[in-house]
Amino acid sequence: MLSGKGMWLWEIDRTEAHPARMVELARAADIEHILVKLSDGEYSYPIPATDPDGRKERLTHDVIVAFRKAGITVWGWGFVYGSEVDQEAQAHRLAARVRQYELPGVAINAEDFGRYRWSAPGGADRARRFMETLRNDLAGGSGGVLTALSSYRYPSWHPDFPFAAFMAACDIAMPQVYWPSQDGGDPVRTLEDSYQEYRAAFPGKPFIPTGSAYGEYYGSGAGRFFWSARPDQIALFLHRARTLGCPAVNLWSWQHARNDSANRDYPGTQLWDAAAAYDYTATPVDPIPAPQASPESVIITVGSAGYHDGVYDRASGGFREFTRGGERLKSAPTSSARSSVWAAWVPEALAPGIYEIAAWVPGVNADTRRARYAIHGVAGCAAPLRVEINQGQFHDAWASLGVFALDGSHSRRGMVNLTNLTGEEGRRIAFGALRWRLVDPASDEDSDKPADTPAGLADGFDPPVGTLAERRGDAVWPGEWVDSTGFGTRYTDSGGNAAYHTGADLNLNRPSWNRDAGMPVYAVASGVVVYVGSPGLWGNIVIIRHDPLTPGGPVVYSRSAHLAAVNVRIGQRVRRGEPLGTIGRPRGGTEHLHFDISPTEALAIKPNDWPGLDRARLLRDYVDPRAFIRRNRPR
Repeated sequence: MLSGKGMWLWEIDRTEAHPARMVELARAADIEHILVKLSDGEYSYPIPATDPDGRKERLTHDVIVAFRKAGITVWGWGFVYGSEVDQEAQAHRLAARVRQYELPGVAINAEDFGRYRWSAPGGADRARRFMETLRNDLAGGSGGVLTALSSYRYPSWHPDFPFAAFMAACDIAMPQVYWPSQDGGDPVRTLEDSYQEYRAAFPGKPFIPTGSAYGEYYGSGAGRFFWSARPDQIALFLHRARTLGCPAVNLWSWQHARNDSANRDYPGTQLWDAAAAYDYTATPVDPIPAPQASPESVIITVGSAGYHDGVYDRASGGFREFTRGGERLKSAPTSSARSSVWAAWVPEALAPGIYEIAAWVPGVNADTRRARYAIHGVAGCAAPLRVEINQGQFHDAWASLGVFALDGSHSRRGMVNLTNLTGEEGRRIAFGALRWRLVDPASDEDSDKPADTPAGLADGFDPPVGTLAERRGDAVWPGEWVDSTGFGTRYTDSGGNAAYHTGADLNLNRPSWNRDAGMPVYAVASGVVVYVGSPGLWGNIVIIRHDPLTPGGPVVYSRSAHLAAVNVRIGQRVRRGEPLGTIGRPRGGTEHLHFDISPTEALAIKPNDWPGLDRARLLRDYVDPRAFIRRNRPR
């Protein structure tokens, strides 16, 4: 069985064409499997007529041998035609090539291509004949060769294509889950919809999706447009595949993800780097977690005591009820004009105090970008406080609405309302569990907070480095610490990639070089650790969701990267000045602290987020950390 991240190889001569270099790149990117094209219809691939001196065939051989020696799994694949080509001849050719290299698996790339159509009458019989011949030939070799169908993402869109005939003899579903669209496309929803269709049609068959790592033109005439997968979309796709429990995932293709001059948007290695940076860890199939309570929290689920809902306009269709991870949930179409459904979560006898309130967002039926939650009884707010979140950024996870001081005199303190009025059409909003988690005031003991600062609120921000006296001083950056790069500066990294820098690279290189190695890194303000990990080349990263400065106020996330040691864990509450770890270095770099601050959820979604040369997104998702800290010093 395949595992981890993979890449498809089509025209090997259009890659680095150097086996040792390709293995080096794959290892650095944590690529665990590759799929090499070995046949095209009745012909071997590379097609002999286009390879008169055999150079491409020798390169194919050398690449397969090099990857196998490196411990990277190699599968073959072949393009097979649905009509006007002999099915048995295609199967014999592909099987012979797989047996030639003694490969453990093969993917069958079957689509309608011009007049060579599997969807033409008799397609199911041709598919069965092809698969029977292929399996018989493969059984005549070493045996145990796995087969996968690589075809369209949505079976429902191709009712005449013989999916069932192929899948009856295939071990794995490996659909091409691409998301091209004039509006940029949605990798998460596309993957979820494909997953649901294949799981319903072929239960029990492992689902290993192929995602987009390419760019090309679509359409013709006035409707022609160029589309490319974006680096952030690739990260979202890989993340969703992992959380869906896919044992493996792969991308089309190596030659398009690296230095493709035909890609007008990403002609360098941006697409490859996005895939390389994502730490893909296979999880069990369908690992949909249920919202869990803890002794210090209150949870109200759909249908339980404290949950209420209703329908204003039944003509709108009302709610759709579904289950996820054994939990009952509801969803409804979004509306741009008026609400047609509503829900309320009413916690009874909630003690006055400081609470983090969070909403459980399922991995399906939740793609609204503007879910508007109304929180009642927030101290200092005469009217319900509205908090807007993008449900599409959360997948089977708690989405924090914020930390709030609840008014003890308010009879409905902590009650939360939600409707389907989002200002959008054509999306869905989910109604799931709500959680109220008491923020322990004791967590702020021994902090520098003034006594009149409520627990659960930040009293200000300090620099992440320096001695206690330096961090309390006026200088930002403190002491001998310097920012060697600067926010928004265009620079070229060690890999030769240009980008705008998202924050500060803090160094302590005076009076001697590398004094910063092993120096402590501190929390700049109170908050909750939402990520600890080592994605790609970054080394260790700690991301904190900081408390707002005022009840219900905006929150920011900070990222401390390239750490050597880490002293905190996910979910831990930290105080301003609490040690997070020590300074290390990124893979292939020198010691320093990369530190940045985001006023959006970019870092919560993708811990190794990197806008590259997208300056508009840089300015949307990041702020100058030096200026931000200077504006928000503690009293």
